[in-house]
Amino acid sequence: MSVEGVVHLSARLVAGRLAGVRVGSDRPLVAQRLLAGRTPDEALRLIPSLYSVCGKSQAVVAAAALDAALGEAAGPAIQRRRERELAAETLAEHAFRLLLDWPKLCGAAGDVALLTRIRSLLSSGPVSEASWGAARDALVGIAEARLLGAELDPWLEQFSASEWLDWARSGRTDCGRTIATLSSLPEWASVETPPLTLPPHSVFVEQLARPALANPGFAARPEMAGLPAECGPLARCVAHPAVRDLSRRDRITARAFSRIAEFGLVLRDDSVAGRLEAAPLGPGAGAAIAEMARGLLLHAVRLEGGRIADYAIVAPTEWNFHPEGALYRELEGRPARTAREARRALDFAAATLDPCVALDARLEEPETVHA
Repeated sequence: MSVEGVVHLSARLVAGRLAGVRVGSDRPLVAQRLLAGRTPDEALRLIPSLYSVCGKSQAVVAAAALDAALGEAAGPAIQRRRERELAAETLAEHAFRLLLDWPKLCGAAGDVALLTRIRSLLSSGPVSEASWGAARDALVGIAEARLLGAELDPWLEQFSASEWLDWARSGRTDCGRTIATLSSLPEWASVETPPLTLPPHSVFVEQLARPALANPGFAARPEMAGLPAECGPLARCVAHPAVRDLSRRDRITARAFSRIAEFGLVLRDDSVAGRLEAAPLGPGAGAAIAEMARGLLLHAVRLEGGRIADYAIVAPTEWNFHPEGALYRELEGRPARTAREARRALDFAAATLDPCVALDARLEEPETVHA
């Protein structure tokens, strides 16, 4: 069993700009229907099988939320193991985008062998601090030799967007060439969607966890303080000077660079990706929130008589593909000189925001106005 669906994206090209952008999802949000009445142990066995993408992160956050509902605080060793698992899956997902998914979108073959090697290192890395350190050391070497063609620390410490763009356009690595292609559209300083990263404890509980349990519609169209928000690599990296500069120029480009930058930052243990927090919400209720590959993942649960009465999952895709959120703002009004360029804008914007389900993107014919 899996919980799948499709993100639908459409727009028209009118007078050199994208217009009439529509973003929607038919992903079934079925946590309540599938989990209500089950015991916590039954839920923990079922949840990973529901998600073909990021199943490990879903399982980790579910376990932390159920612990909070049961009044059981995870010890430091368990907490650290869970955060290693979140970080490992984040790195694996980033590697998939950088080495296979994005290259294919850009017309290249991708590097399955290198992706397999990275995934192998990450599969056993979270077991212990020692294995995690060894995996990270090996991955730094891979990143320097195969992804960047440069030493990691000096690359990350370039604070100029121009330096990063020059690196990508130099074609030193396949990864750089992919990012250069994703950055090849005419620049467009779109309206910024407020960035959403792991919020303070009180905000997490009151503005996210409690509404998720109280309102079934919150999971489908989540908002922070009444507004859509963007989560994920760009939101987490926006304080980096080069990322911030790129974001002012073009947010598709900024998101592409944020992915490779965060890959390096996680290896340096210098990122909030992988962080996990849990909190009780009252008797028999609890929630957990984590920074994973695509952004913030929230699970909230209420138990009655040892069984699940209410369960809500708010995933990053519902934040980033909100009908009035980051993707909509990125595309509405964006200049495009040709239909091909418009189509690439749809594909590149969606890919760098990275839905966890299939994407149906359509460039529609302009409406004909009759006299």
